[in-house]
Amino acid sequence: MPMVGLGVYNISERETQRVVEDAISVGYRSIDTAAMYYNERGVGDAVRACGIPREELFITTKICDSCYSREDTLRSVGHSMKRLGLDYVDLMLIHWPVGNPTVMWHTLEELYEQGMFKAIGVSNFYPNTFPQIVNGAKVIPAVNQCETHVLYQQRKMLEYLKPYNVALEAWSPLAEGRHGIFKNPVLQGIGEKYGKTAAQIALKFLIQNDVIIIPKTTHKERMVENIDLFDFELSEEDLRAIRVLDTGRNVTGWPSDALKYTPESV
Repeated sequence: MPMVGLGVYNISERETQRVVEDAISVGYRSIDTAAMYYNERGVGDAVRACGIPREELFITTKICDSCYSREDTLRSVGHSMKRLGLDYVDLMLIHWPVGNPTVMWHTLEELYEQGMFKAIGVSNFYPNTFPQIVNGAKVIPAVNQCETHVLYQQRKMLEYLKPYNVALEAWSPLAEGRHGIFKNPVLQGIGEKYGKTAAQIALKFLIQNDVIIIPKTTHKERMVENIDLFDFELSEEDLRAIRVLDTGRNVTGWPSDALKYTPESV
């Protein structure tokens, strides 16, 4: 799985194909969508139109229905696969710990074994819900996708996932641009040393902490900026300065165990 991908949350179906084709044209090979984004069809159309062999692309989607049974889960998966129009997806996630996650997971395991998915994982699962997946699982999640950025660094989550060998993937890796992150003096100061923007420093910090990122943008120039992260390395001094920015709290308002992860507890 590429360390950098494009997220398409809150992009209209009408615009999604163009955005994804732009991203692929500048070098992205990983695209993240979801049933609840209502733009899976645009992602699938872009995959077919882009001219890149399917096996070179990494497509993630997520089932979001409150599935309580195997039949519910199969129905949700079927809707996503039909909208994407793909023979398989590279990573299928349970979007939220709602419904019956244990039943949903066992159903995804079954479909994974049939080859419909190259990998399966979860999103927004914290220690109060993650055990519902791993206890009794035949397949351990490849990924847990959670809100993660320099203001909410999820260091405790990284440690929690390590024994399971589960990768942390950051949604909203730029904190939705909140709290002045693009003008943060620490990030800007470090960026000046490398000729990079504050956003690039924020993203590079996550990568150097082994966090996969899927920044979202509809602008081609931003896509280029967000993937131009591999010609420099942050020093230990840089990393220490950025760690101080961690508030231990999420900023988007979506449910999480945020209050359990204060910097003092790390």
